[in-house]
Amino acid sequence: MKTICNWLIFVLCFLSCGKEKPDNTAQPTGLLKDYNKDIVIANWNIEWFGDPSGFQGNLNDQESNAAKVLKYLDADLYALCEIVDTARFGRMVRNNLGNDFRYTISFFTSGAQKMAFVYNRHIFRGVSVRPFMGISAPAYFNFGNRYPYLLQSEVTVNGTKKDISFILIHAKADDEQASYNRRLNGAIELKDSLDAYYSGKHFMILGDFNDNFDKSILPGKPSPYQNFLNDPAKYHSITRPLNIPGNQSTVGYANSVIDQQIIGSSMSNWYIPASARIRTDVINVVPAYSSGNTSDHYPVTSVYKIRP
Repeated sequence: MKTICNWLIFVLCFLSCGKEKPDNTAQPTGLLKDYNKDIVIANWNIEWFGDPSGFQGNLNDQESNAAKVLKYLDADLYALCEIVDTARFGRMVRNNLGNDFRYTISFFTSGAQKMAFVYNRHIFRGVSVRPFMGISAPAYFNFGNRYPYLLQSEVTVNGTKKDISFILIHAKADDEQASYNRRLNGAIELKDSLDAYYSGKHFMILGDFNDNFDKSILPGKPSPYQNFLNDPAKYHSITRPLNIPGNQSTVGYANSVIDQQIIGSSMSNWYIPASARIRTDVINVVPAYSSGNTSDHYPVTSVYKIRP
């Protein structure tokens, strides 16, 4: 009982001190632009962004290159991992994506690495953010001592408005049994929560899953996300076809895709088939990307035609 009480006290203090506020900096609705377009959703782990001890390259070069990649992807929402220097990150977004974009950062972690969303404020309206499963001690532990990060928004495009939730995860890393167990248990609780509270709703899970969908990075083990893969009636694992030999979502590990996207089945009709891509083509704007001068991960994008 004492342990539970201590955890509850920790959670209450954690949430009261670190809770992100909804973005109130957007202009009034009357000044917002209406778009008729397909929307692009991107996730990307920007390795130890802005951290002089974690990132081995030049930080100014990393910032410049990351900005080039973000502009090249031309996404409407970016879900990003491993943001360390939040001031540098904010400057990069403001200087390169301009007034059409806003960002929000998760501080629901015990470490230096944070997650962030960057979004087109004209399309993503009424944004609110919070930790997902934020009162669960096991979830915090299993996801590497950080909570998944939830962004909820009224997505306004093509003359329609849809409430959509985006759950950004940065799963526990490493290819040994204990880390695999944490990814497995995290996936179980994540799916249980979505089954219970998001059935029939529009949602997407994306980020650095730190494991494959065709098998696990731990030799001889199935994917820890097999529970999602086994339930195609509710979950469309759109990056599953990318998890094949020859593809990689990191610079250093061939034949391994660990950056993933899953959409709820209600979004399947909006998803443009085969639009999920590992964006190794970022070398078009950062030719030496494979040298590690920006990140050790490639971005992943997918495209949606949201209709009434």
